[in-house]
Amino acid sequence: MRRLLGALALMLASVAAAEKPKVPPLHHLVDISVPDSMRVDPALPLPADRKLTCPVCHGIKDIDKKDFDKVDKDDPGFLRGGPYRDLTQFCFRCHNQESHQRPNIHAMLDDKGEIKKDHCLYCHEKVPERDRRYRLEEVRLRAPPDKLCWGCHLKTPHLNALEHQVKPSKKVKKQREAFLRDHPEVILPLTSDGRVTCITCHTPHPPGVIRKDLPAAHQVATAKVEEGPVYGDSPWEKVIAEDKRERFAELSRKYGRPLTFRYRQIQKEALLRLPAKDGQLCRACHVFDQ
Repeated sequence: MRRLLGALALMLASVAAAEKPKVPPLHHLVDISVPDSMRVDPALPLPADRKLTCPVCHGIKDIDKKDFDKVDKDDPGFLRGGPYRDLTQFCFRCHNQESHQRPNIHAMLDDKGEIKKDHCLYCHEKVPERDRRYRLEEVRLRAPPDKLCWGCHLKTPHLNALEHQVKPSKKVKKQREAFLRDHPEVILPLTSDGRVTCITCHTPHPPGVIRKDLPAAHQVATAKVEEGPVYGDSPWEKVIAEDKRERFAELSRKYGRPLTFRYRQIQKEALLRLPAKDGQLCRACHVFDQ
């Protein structure tokens, strides 16, 4: 993906320098010859001279003569075969998807169990020592720990993600501290100003990266990090669907398209400091009366 964006940036720079033809921001370079080595989707009308012109991608007649702000972006002809919820799916009609995929940097070990150092350096300025116990401020991260994950992940990758990223209440703080006293083999790190963040519950490192007896290595790993968590059917599916029915109906009306929700239960977990499927992770900080 980074290479794709880099190529796009280079194309944009070229467009800006040439100032002809004028195209909207973040537009692919036009009036260039597509290399013979690139396989263009046969459904796109690439001319015999392989020059990339507006009709190759756009099915709207004379789109280059129209006011871009008034062009219907949801028209199936705006980008041929569209509309696309994920714009990159249109890019991959010509660009190789596999070679532009973002690597799973959490898969940090090669076939021999050796560290993939380039994966470490996505987040760290320097590769840490595997058998040393660090404090969070010592690991030289490229961004504050509460923002680093957002470089690749959504701010809301799951329900209640944002709601958790606050300073714990006195009750939660007391429970967390008591849990850590009783379980020195576990860490639940907070930000420097005491807020919960992604790595409070999630560990970025799969088993085998950090020395096994260090608390930072403690985790549940019933799923493969290359595949992520596994979900299955739940006996509570119909109950939760009914509970969310009115809310999703409202969201569907708001966004003008049907939005659905299906509750799936965790079967296998990865990169969690404690199991979530049976509530152990939640109970490290919360006390449930019922």
